Amino acid sequence: MKTLYLFLASLALLSACSPKPVTSSQSIPAHVEEVALNVVTVKAEEKAMPRYLRVTGQLKGAQEALVAADAAGKVVAAPIERGSVVKTGDVLLKLDDRTAVLSLKEAEASVAEAAAKFARAHDELNRNEPLAKSNAISGTSLQGFKTDLAAAEANLAVVSARRDLARKSLDDTTIKAPFSGIVAERLISLGEYVGNNSQVANLVATDKLRLVVNVPETSLGKIKAGQSISFIVPAFPKETFVGEVKYIGASVRESARDLIIEAEVQNQDGRLLPHMFAEGKLTLGDEKCLTVPTSALRVDGSNRKVFVVQEGRIVERLVEVGEAKGNLLEIRRGVTNGEEVVVTPSAETSDGMKVNLTAKL
Repeated sequence: MKTLYLFLASLALLSACSPKPVTSSQSIPAHVEEVALNVVTVKAEEKAMPRYLRVTGQLKGAQEALVAADAAGKVVAAPIERGSVVKTGDVLLKLDDRTAVLSLKEAEASVAEAAAKFARAHDELNRNEPLAKSNAISGTSLQGFKTDLAAAEANLAVVSARRDLARKSLDDTTIKAPFSGIVAERLISLGEYVGNNSQVANLVATDKLRLVVNVPETSLGKIKAGQSISFIVPAFPKETFVGEVKYIGASVRESARDLIIEAEVQNQDGRLLPHMFAEGKLTLGDEKCLTVPTSALRVDGSNRKVFVVQEGRIVERLVEVGEAKGNLLEIRRGVTNGEEVVVTPSAETSDGMKVNLTAKL
């Protein structure tokens, strides 16, 4: 009896584990059809694109000078400070002028005395010339009057020059700005004594600046006056400034095999300052090269890629890009002329996907 129970239990277990037969109400799943991605493409084609020469340089003032004194004396007035904006002729420093004023007064008195002597000698000659013609006086006496007049005239010239020199010395006690600009540094303070040629202030003109850059010898044949150069400075990294090549060096520097050129930069708002570092692009002209729309480019980290359509599927291409102009981007490597490139790839666009071309631009 026990053996019979074990046999029946085994039959029940086998019945539970066996697969159930497929009924008429059940069906096998159909094959899932691949979904095509809708894309818009454009042909990669050659178009004129700008060529640039990458350069670095430094801004300098169009005029920059260490203003020096032409006179000696103690500073009695210093109306400028670092950053002061001055115009041509504005006073930078004033020296003690008491000695110069006295010297000028003395020189003017000497001129007045010499002028009186000259006038008297002139009158004497005019009065005696008729007497000489009537032989009332000798020719020797007349010659003496002429000599006295010449001596008086020479003396007047001498003292007049001394007066002018004294006036200049007085004028030199007031040190003025030789051109309009900004005081970069005041080198002398109130109460100090300065001598001839002592530097008193560093003055920089900033309404126009010069961008000084070095151009390699290999590019000299492409450089000429009037070319445009665009650049950025660290202070305004998102803003592009423009200059125009004005001055080209006369010789190549032997040590570096390059040439120094200067571009003029308008700076009416005064935001750019002398000695700022600049990174720029010197426009060399246009050249035909392979281009695609900038929207076709996808950047993944350091990789730059576009998606080409071939035989109804996406082919991912790593590319090397060049210059950009408007909505066009230069492709130097990775795509060939005439290939269909996806204009604006979506986030799900990937290599090997089936596509449905909705339009060709």
